[in-house]
Amino acid sequence: MKSFMICDDCQVDLAAPLCRQYGAGIEVQAYYDPYYIERFPESVEQHKKAIAGIKPVAVHGCFGDLIPGSFDHLVSDVARQRIEQSYKVAVTLGAGHLILHHGFIPHTSKPSGWVKRSTQFWQDFLAGKDPSIKVHLENVLELDPKVLHDTVRSVNRSNMDVILDIGHIHCNTRSKISEWIEYLGPLIGYVHLHDNHGQEDEHLGLGKGTLPVHEVLQMLKTYSPN
Repeated sequence: MKSFMICDDCQVDLAAPLCRQYGAGIEVQAYYDPYYIERFPESVEQHKKAIAGIKPVAVHGCFGDLIPGSFDHLVSDVARQRIEQSYKVAVTLGAGHLILHHGFIPHTSKPSGWVKRSTQFWQDFLAGKDPSIKVHLENVLELDPKVLHDTVRSVNRSNMDVILDIGHIHCNTRSKISEWIEYLGPLIGYVHLHDNHGQEDEHLGLGKGTLPVHEVLQMLKTYSPN
């Protein structure tokens, strides 16, 4: 089932009424901050109350400095701890979607090695997890879609797919967004829609930057209809 969600930009009390007004779901973003729960241990229950009745719910998990495909097991262990933390929040909030960054940094790791290590990381993470919670891996710095594509294909789990962030493609690569959509196709299960001028991740409203919004939406309709 297709759904439209409003990203709350860490302002759930402002976003929740809009979600109810327009019948939209919500993406809770406060828990990208790994220290948020430590500073505000009561916040998860407060969020749960704030979004009561809103469906669907997504949680944006921790991402800062997390490298799931690292060849250093101490680094990937930290990623695992933070991602498990994010998963617990998603469970408590009744979320059906958990958004996590793919974490690949170009020119720092051979793609073949990354895909092998990252595949094992995600297969281990997903083992025993609730299959009704869909995990979406988001592109950030990737220069092209191949490594993300190969990772998700290799993990090969029905509860993992790609979240395509069109703004990140527009400002971090020289590739056309249409090429990403055509290449990833049905692996795309979630999309972040925002705009920029192609230089930095400005998170502008659609039509406020230089991103070809209408072309992107048509391509998604054609290649990623679900």
